[in-house]
Amino acid sequence: MKIGRNDPCHCGSGQKYKKCCCAKDEAARSAELASQAAARAAAAAAAAAEAEAAGAEETTSAAPKAAARPAPSAQSKPKTHSPASAVVRRRASV
Repeated sequence: MKIGRNDPCHCGSGQKYKKCCCAKDEAARSAELASQAAARAAAAAAAAAEAEAAGAEETTSAAPKAAARPAPSAQSKPKTHSPASAVVRRRASV
């Protein structure tokens, strides 16, 4: 069960959680998430480098493939008037 910010603190001080240990717990959680993200990024970079090395061995003389793009449409979408985007002019107060 998650501790609410206005609940009594879990350390037993008698203060509200938000006034006592909330900042410390959030800092610890942020550090934990940052280290997990760094570990995932390092693992992804290592996997990408390994895959690139394996791919370079297989296709050493092959030219790089062009990125596939969808063909541009002959006609662009017609512009429609939207009253919500129109500039609203107000009458000057007298």
